[in-house]
Amino acid sequence: MLNRAEAFDCVARLRAQASSDAPAAVLVVRVQRMRDVELSFGYDAADALAVHLEQRVREVLRPGDTLVRTGEADMLVLLPALHGRAHAALAAAKIVRALQMPFNAATGDIHPLVVVGITVCPEDGETPELLCRRADRACDDALLSVERIAFWSAPSIPLEAVQKALRGAIAENQLQLHLQPIQRMSDGRIVSYEALSRWTHPVLGPVPPALFVGVAERSGQIGDLTRWTLNVGLRHLAELRGADPDARLAVNLSVEVLQLPGFVDQVFDLMRLWCVPRDALVLEVTESALMRDVAQCERLLAALREGGVRIAIDDFGTGYSSMAYLHRLPVDALKIDRSFIHDMATDIRAQRLVGTMIELAHQLGLNVVAEGVEAPESLAQLAALGCDYAQGYLIGRPTAAEDVVAAALAAAAATRPDTA
Repeated sequence: MLNRAEAFDCVARLRAQASSDAPAAVLVVRVQRMRDVELSFGYDAADALAVHLEQRVREVLRPGDTLVRTGEADMLVLLPALHGRAHAALAAAKIVRALQMPFNAATGDIHPLVVVGITVCPEDGETPELLCRRADRACDDALLSVERIAFWSAPSIPLEAVQKALRGAIAENQLQLHLQPIQRMSDGRIVSYEALSRWTHPVLGPVPPALFVGVAERSGQIGDLTRWTLNVGLRHLAELRGADPDARLAVNLSVEVLQLPGFVDQVFDLMRLWCVPRDALVLEVTESALMRDVAQCERLLAALREGGVRIAIDDFGTGYSSMAYLHRLPVDALKIDRSFIHDMATDIRAQRLVGTMIELAHQLGLNVVAEGVEAPESLAQLAALGCDYAQGYLIGRPTAAEDVVAAALAAAAATRPDTA
């Protein structure tokens, strides 16, 4: 954070003035995709955009409000003497609206994506750093909000406790692997499984995957978590291929893990360890993650794909610029995000959009997997649109890997001719 000392001093004064009758708010205004602006429009355009956004925020603030630049185009906004949380939400929404307008750069219009995370003084934090960190964390929730704003809310499980316990859970093999089946549409056969890590802590209880995966990413443990998932998943895949020699495994991959030194070689080493052919593994990378560093991702994914591993773009349709790179990225499949599949039954436009995605993928020689299939009507629509694979609760819920393997082996044994 740039100007950290200045920012914390300002927040300390704000908190000292705040009370339950006159609360204050700390707003982190985060501008997404600035790196992509630099790559697409140039560094001068990105700098001009940052200046423009700061000016726009200053124009909508009250005389007593404070703005501190904390990053290339990120800002900390301090709002004293509010009437309540709704007052803070109105101010945040006003900032988002002010920054949504396209910025006219010399090389074209730039459409910034801005989110705002909010903490309220004095209840949301005892220190300036905690208030800023929690507002920053609320920005992640704001990305999922239509309004692009979110208040920090205390997690049901303390993140500090999760971070401390997760390292031991990975090292001591206390996680569980679940497998969710993926069905081939042409014949209804289960041909692949997605590996999903699960964790039940002896004291904290079941820890939501989104929570501990997010903690792993922020604490630098995502590499260890991914290696655990790959190792255990490939071990189970080797067993599954005893029942079905064509079975495949899909594993989610973060860009941070992909860029770890030696990761590509580690993948190949694990496949040799479990005697699994390389084309039996599918590594899934989200569309938004790919866009953070297209050139680096392209190089590393190409190394994996040239070695035989299959690559899929996960959550396709939720990003914004991968269409420009889709023809050059070394991928084999697109996984259409569940939000589009959910809306197909009631929204003809969503159905047409899914059909367009499928047609585009096929034109590029890619397979398509539909995520989040929960209704027979959706499955029928996908079949009519020519979708290749389906995944979701209608096909099968995530199940303990040991149970999936046992069921597959038993089914295979039952279909073998009796040689007695």
